[in-house]
Amino acid sequence: MATREIKYATLASVFVATVWGLSFVAASIVLETLSPVLLATLRFIIASILFSPILVRSILNGNVPSKNDLREMFWLGFLSISIYFLLQYTGVQYAGPGVSAIIVVGFIPILTGIASSIVLKESLNQKRILGIVLGFIGVALITLPKIALNSVNIRFIIGIFALLGNAISFSTYSTLSRRLLIKYPKPAMVTSYVTIFGTLALIPMSLTSDWSLIWSLTTNQWISVIFLSSVCSGLAYFLWNYALSKIDSVQTAIWLYLEPVATFIGVFILFGSVPSVTTIAGGILVIIGALLISKKQM
Repeated sequence: MATREIKYATLASVFVATVWGLSFVAASIVLETLSPVLLATLRFIIASILFSPILVRSILNGNVPSKNDLREMFWLGFLSISIYFLLQYTGVQYAGPGVSAIIVVGFIPILTGIASSIVLKESLNQKRILGIVLGFIGVALITLPKIALNSVNIRFIIGIFALLGNAISFSTYSTLSRRLLIKYPKPAMVTSYVTIFGTLALIPMSLTSDWSLIWSLTTNQWISVIFLSSVCSGLAYFLWNYALSKIDSVQTAIWLYLEPVATFIGVFILFGSVPSVTTIAGGILVIIGALLISKKQM
């Protein structure tokens, strides 16, 4: 693997983590009006429209995946978009945002590392394990002070299991999609199929929501929706798949630890909330852990 390709893939991973971290801020603005499933569906419908020309062009050029690969892309879209957002928003609703951040951001790289070591036989050496542990501790330092006291009840337990399922779905996607991304060297095509399939599965879920609410969105909320659709769901998913096609899934997923850092920076810029000492300390550990895990053994 060329050093330049590894560098570009790492930069893509950092950009994606930053954008997805800011997406929590943008989503919180829109969720004042829309339900979680309605926001997710609207977001990915717009993203699918943006990806449609890529899909049409690949079909016209005769670059059509096999039926087995199309079936796999459907399940990847179902995992990484439909199920992912359903479980994540259920967890946020029942367990709270602090617990959600720890489980989702903290467990995805860990589960990805375990899955990739088993399925793809990727190396999980002591340095990478240390990086994962440091990153998880950093995420805990950032999010734990934000957790409100929760009484352990059935809703809370359901939320925890939903978040664990959320982390499993995305780590499985990151692991399994890499095989397709190696087979098809153009990440944009794979991303297009996965996005559209995931959106098609989301639409029936959104039928329980009031679609007329989208006409009540303010200008700032529409800007947030466009950001979520074009940058977070469009560009970021493409760059995520690009990174997965160049470096292994553990190296890619570890950068997700930067998401809460980006979230708190976005909150500070928009709302003037100053990060605490533990937040800063956690951010430092996140970066150290990411640097450790990103270095390949010679």
